[in-house]
Amino acid sequence: ELALRSAFESLMMQTSLQGLAGLRVSRLTVGDFSDSERLQDFERGLLNGLCQVQMEEFVLIYFSDFEDYTDTLFNCVGNVSTIRLVGLGMEEISQVPVWSKVKQLECKKCSFEDVPALKLSLFKELRVLRITKNKRLKNFKQKFEGLSNLEVMDLSENSLTFSRCCSPQFQNCPNLKHLNLSFNSNIRLTGDFTNVKNLLYLDFQHTTLFGPGSYP
Repeated sequence: ELALRSAFESLMMQTSLQGLAGLRVSRLTVGDFSDSERLQDFERGLLNGLCQVQMEEFVLIYFSDFEDYTDTLFNCVGNVSTIRLVGLGMEEISQVPVWSKVKQLECKKCSFEDVPALKLSLFKELRVLRITKNKRLKNFKQKFEGLSNLEVMDLSENSLTFSRCCSPQFQNCPNLKHLNLSFNSNIRLTGDFTNVKNLLYLDFQHTTLFGPGSYP
């Protein structure tokens, strides 16, 4: 395991990461600490040096701002099995490579306002998805579609308010077994679980349910 937090002088991270070419590591952590006086901004191409690094898990932690149209985040880590994005000033998911091999993805304490289901649905190998502790995350308007391998979805500790839970949000996700919607705001149940009929675990702890209709 290699942890590189607060390890780079300003503007030197991209050059320094290029020096990791040929490295093989189980987990690589890059970023800063939450109490750092000045968190670094994420700029286009910052992680290009990781294209020649072999790793099983990649953790990107505490960056303040993402440049507009920064679509290079996953370019060199799309073949990593597990990716954790923590404390990022990221409002949207970057472009997803068509060859992505990511099986587990976590977005914690990011800056989403809407669940980015459309782009996340491009992670076709995804089995576990966690989007948690995003206090700005209120909307769930997009649909997850075609994630045939997805088994675990954790959307806990956000501020979600949405209706028609829980079938319409998941199209062609037949293997979803665990859905965690605890510690959110307001969710309306309709009783329609057609698209998630294989659910084994459904958590609404500390989430206000309104207009529940019928239950399965």
